[in-house]
Amino acid sequence: MNDGIKILLVEDSPSDIRLTEEALKRSDLTYSLHIVNDGVEAMDYLEEAKSGGGEKIIPDVILLDLNMPRKNGHEVLTDIKNDSSLSLIPVVLLTVSDKDEDIMAALRLKMNYYIAKPVTSRKLSSIIRAIYAVHSEGPVSDVHKGEDMHIRLVLAGNPHTTQSALIKLSDDPCERVRCRVAENEQIPLTLLDKLANDTSAEVRLSVSENPNVPMKLLEKLAKDPSEDVRLGISSNSRTPAQLLHDLIRDENVYVALSASKTLEGLKA
Repeated sequence: MNDGIKILLVEDSPSDIRLTEEALKRSDLTYSLHIVNDGVEAMDYLEEAKSGGGEKIIPDVILLDLNMPRKNGHEVLTDIKNDSSLSLIPVVLLTVSDKDEDIMAALRLKMNYYIAKPVTSRKLSSIIRAIYAVHSEGPVSDVHKGEDMHIRLVLAGNPHTTQSALIKLSDDPCERVRCRVAENEQIPLTLLDKLANDTSAEVRLSVSENPNVPMKLLEKLAKDPSEDVRLGISSNSRTPAQLLHDLIRDENVYVALSASKTLEGLKA
């Protein structure tokens, strides 16, 4: 972070621009800020930055207003997602919308996080620092210095968080964060395999609940030394019948009964 975090602010409201600038100035971040006033300008800026010409550079983080003229935040998110040169840039949505569908629509597109306006220096610096830390190439320890655990939880479960960021979060000291990574459907299989050997039984159980867990790994977890892991697998209706038949013979009576009950439910 020595060279500063490169931030692109896409915002059409002068008052909101001033508030965001003030929040950044009051933060303890080292940053450079470039401002564009709508979605069309944002994409023009990013296209020029991609070319490597001029003074424009690819940002580390984009702060994106949802409601703008000419091209709104949803449209900008779509453009970013569909461009392989831009799709890995973390995006923080700035919104006054209290409609869950607006936020969920943005999340499905590309958003990594969102901030409800008006922004504050504490909230803004915490979110930018956490997002930058997990998406940068810095040491894992940088992720945990004074950051809000809730932000890491959101990033760990977000399908648009990059694989390199998920790798960092898989080493998070917080068990809940590692569980969220294990449940992320976009997690690479190599990382699932790593988390299947986590010291926490809760994390290993979360691996078994990932819908993309391969059968070979699930078979391994069905023999986990933790009865809680085996019990969780035996009570999961997505567990293959073949594996439930094996768990019916488990030495733990509760695991065996649970597997039998789940298997009966599959037959019903």
